Amino acid sequence: MKTRRAFLLSCATAVPAIATAATAAKTLEDRPAIRTCPRATGGPNAKRFPQVLVRDQFKEQAWFYQELIENKIALVSFASAKGDAYYPIISNLVKVQDMLKDRLGKDVFMYTVTTNPYQDTPETLKKLADQHGANWRFLSGDPDSIRQILDAFYVRGTIDGLMWIGNERIGRWASIPSRQHPLFIAEVVARLSTGKHYKPFLVDMHSV
Repeated sequence: MKTRRAFLLSCATAVPAIATAATAAKTLEDRPAIRTCPRATGGPNAKRFPQVLVRDQFKEQAWFYQELIENKIALVSFASAKGDAYYPIISNLVKVQDMLKDRLGKDVFMYTVTTNPYQDTPETLKKLADQHGANWRFLSGDPDSIRQILDAFYVRGTIDGLMWIGNERIGRWASIPSRQHPLFIAEVVARLSTGKHYKPFLVDMHSV
């Protein structure tokens, strides 16, 4: 009898523990930013782009590939608060932002990844974005994680003149100078778009 009583007592204490574990697992599923997430397995370029945590200027965390790139049209540029003073690109990209109009944040997303994660905090990047009226996400994070992103886009140094534009639904990417005329940057977005947003040219080439 003593053995049976001990067995029933152990079952009674185990049930809450199992329930607590199930609740914790569900909580992690509901909050992707805090769960352990290895490299993404889906998406055309899941093996190329790192699945690392990043933070934007509002201190919101996200998994770089799974939440910011996969199944999206993305414009990814690279700058630092200090570097933009010597080689400004943000002011040019604001003109691209204005041309995208209401597509920005709906089916087209812009990101600027810091090239100086040791000094660029969310506060620093928010100040940079606010100075120019930039309404896209400026990303920083752990230096090792940011280095993985920079390596994936072949970025070296704190000043980089190229940006990448991709449609990760179909796995097509192109690079273009960040200081290129905003019309030509927006035109790459139009060419990589599908459906009603696809356009080979944004202007009548006969009038250029």
